[in-house]
Amino acid sequence: MKRIDKIINFMRALEEVCVVKRDLLLFDGSEENDAMHIFKLSFLVMLIAPYLKTPVNYTKMLELALVHDIAEGKTGDYTAANQLTHPELKVEKQKKETLAINELKGLLPFPLNKKIYALYQEYEKKKTIEAKIISALDKLEANLQANQYKDGDVRYWKLCENGAQYYKMASQKKPLIKEIDEPILTDLENAIIKLSRANMEKCGIKCPKR
Repeated sequence: MKRIDKIINFMRALEEVCVVKRDLLLFDGSEENDAMHIFKLSFLVMLIAPYLKTPVNYTKMLELALVHDIAEGKTGDYTAANQLTHPELKVEKQKKETLAINELKGLLPFPLNKKIYALYQEYEKKKTIEAKIISALDKLEANLQANQYKDGDVRYWKLCENGAQYYKMASQKKPLIKEIDEPILTDLENAIIKLSRANMEKCGIKCPKR
């Protein structure tokens, strides 16, 4: 198969990512999908990059943001809340996503197949500083998005699968951000936690203990 044919086939596969629904709602009440999340995460990378004190590969961070959820086009989204409540889902997710990323790798010509596969594996292993930062931003972006519906009406969280977990996740600090030790990430996390807790109080929801 010609290179261009393979690239077109891969782009068709990426359309599947665009229709994967997430639990979170946009400001107007419409459902967020994976492509929207990837778009916002990529911009968040650009917005925090100038303030990082650790030397990083900026291009790689953007690439990691773009590829981090592409397997979900084949597997669907396994929410963080569900994985916390049902650990067996995390194992199931890893198995299905391994098959999915190998299928996607097979669609691409060399050397693109090796590059995208390597980026996906780097994100999953979370050993490099770039992968750790993207993983942290992935969670922060989701927590921020969760607060956007109707100017902070977070009552809908309890309607999500294992929705009670969202109140905990949105109002507690994350160990990875402490490990990374980047002031811009800490400041962003603190601001989102403050927003989450304020919205919970506004909606008459008891905030989880810190």
